[in-house]
Amino acid sequence: MKRRIPLAAKLGVTFVVVIVLAVALVYALTSRAIARQFDEYRQGNREMFAEQLASMLTGYRLDRGTWDGIIESLLTKPVFIPLGEYGLEGHVWIFDVPMILADSDGTVITTNQLEWANARRVGNDPHIILSEEELCEGLPIIVNDSRVGTLLVGDVEAMGSSEETFLSRVRESALIGGGIAIGLALFLTTILIVQILRPLRALSRATERVAEGDMPDQVTLRTHDELARLGDSFNHMLESLRRSETVRQTMTADIAHELRTPVAIIQGTLEAILDGIYDASEESIAPIYEETLHLGRLIDDLRELALAEAGELRLEKEPVDIAELIRQVAETAFLAREHAPNLHIDLPTVLPNVQLDRKRFRQVIANLLSNAMRFTPEDGDVYIRVRRVNGSIKMSVSDTGPGMKQEDLRHVFERFYRADPARGRSAGSGLGLAIVKQWVEAHDGTIEAGNRDSGGARFVIYLPVS
Repeated sequence: MKRRIPLAAKLGVTFVVVIVLAVALVYALTSRAIARQFDEYRQGNREMFAEQLASMLTGYRLDRGTWDGIIESLLTKPVFIPLGEYGLEGHVWIFDVPMILADSDGTVITTNQLEWANARRVGNDPHIILSEEELCEGLPIIVNDSRVGTLLVGDVEAMGSSEETFLSRVRESALIGGGIAIGLALFLTTILIVQILRPLRALSRATERVAEGDMPDQVTLRTHDELARLGDSFNHMLESLRRSETVRQTMTADIAHELRTPVAIIQGTLEAILDGIYDASEESIAPIYEETLHLGRLIDDLRELALAEAGELRLEKEPVDIAELIRQVAETAFLAREHAPNLHIDLPTVLPNVQLDRKRFRQVIANLLSNAMRFTPEDGDVYIRVRRVNGSIKMSVSDTGPGMKQEDLRHVFERFYRADPARGRSAGSGLGLAIVKQWVEAHDGTIEAGNRDSGGARFVIYLPVS
């Protein structure tokens, strides 16, 4: 079995790696930028030093008219080192920056780069001549519009102690700041992971209970983000599951009730025939046949309802004259029923054809009329009215029966729903109105249930013309 890695571990490792890499990258870029800026600063100081030194050399040459004595007067300073009763006198360079001073013809006057000078001397010749390239790179010394010398200033190869200390402290500060940033980031990461995992664990526990068949109470998530919406969706799912379970149990009981009567009739009649009470004649077998037909219709209705709810119902649509279809179904329904109430049909002169499945929409009309006649007294009225409204066909079927209460209106299209006799109509809709709703919606239409202002129920259907 493949080992599962906890989400907390995945999130923790991911955040730690990202934080460490980010801080390391910032530290590297910062150190590089500081070093580059520091080098640019040193380069600027070198150029400034070169210009200042060139200005001093220009002033010296302008005053003296010669380079004689330049070393002792300007570039070095005397030092005395005591050694017991005696001492050593000498000169040391004032500037620790590598420099070369050459005459107008390129002959080196002096330099503090002894190794460079020794390497450039040829034999015993004390003079060193700069090349044309070196003269071009140097800073010219101009006196009275004439180039009297050239100054070359080199880079300082080694930084001083103060400079090293400065860079070291900068790096230490960057490291300390990076460490503090890592600590704060890990702290915030821990809080974030807890806030993410706590509601997920609550949802996981609730889901496990649902999988085990135990419907938990609503899950409360103290967040205000996507997880809160997930919790609301989960609670909505729980409510839907509870409602579906209630409907399933009720539907199972109602189906058992609907099947019990025809099965009991069939069983009782067959037992009577087997016991010799009834003869196996047409009169005794006919009720059995009628009940088997009723069972077949009930099973077919349940099957088609299941297909419609699953979105797998296939309709055979064709252009239908809905006015003519209503007249045919209404006449057949009222002629076949004794003591039927009064029928009133209100149809416009011209109506467009509608794309319908003729067989199923005939059942829609028949079920609505059957429902109206069932609850309308013999001296009552049933009204069918059709109009074209805003590109749709509006068909209403209303009656003068007892009507329905608001509580019943919310459930009237549920299969096998039965109203309380004390609240209005004394019987339920069985499968008839549930089939009506599914067939209408399968034709991209809508159906509404309500009551007439003067009393009685009314069902209104809207069908698209095209």
